[in-house]
Amino acid sequence: MPGGDFHPVYFSIVAAWILVAGIGVVASRSVVRAAVSMVLCFLGVAFAFALLNSALLAIVQILIYVGAISVVIIFGIMLTETPAGPRQQFFNRQSVIAAPLVVATAVLVAVILVSGDLLTAGETAVNPGLRQLSSLLFNRYVLPFELVSLVLLAAMIGAIVLARREDRQ
Repeated sequence: MPGGDFHPVYFSIVAAWILVAGIGVVASRSVVRAAVSMVLCFLGVAFAFALLNSALLAIVQILIYVGAISVVIIFGIMLTETPAGPRQQFFNRQSVIAAPLVVATAVLVAVILVSGDLLTAGETAVNPGLRQLSSLLFNRYVLPFELVSLVLLAAMIGAIVLARREDRQ
């Protein structure tokens, strides 16, 4: 790994964390618990990036996925009426067909990654530093950055107004 300080034990712990959180997302009956598991899964992926010496990707993971995407999902939950669905919606006739397909796809992807030369394709990666990226983001692209923050703020205010309006009726 770049830098030579890769810790397989820590990475295994984070990988197990991501796996448990991912299972919690798809197996939870409560939509709110699934959203919390999703946030924990996103945080685990950010820690995996940090363990791989990719601080920029870890920060982007936290800002975009943990921050923006999770907030949008939680607003969607606030606007829906039922926080949990019947068990038949999660485990139905399609599960019998989907489970073997998922396992077969995972095995196929693992075989392709192990047998192919895909892992050595990007040995010379262009990795801009955090200073260059932040300079671009806050100097050249400051207007789109601020517009995205305003859109997220408007979505948050709209979700709160719509959720409160239903409580009064």
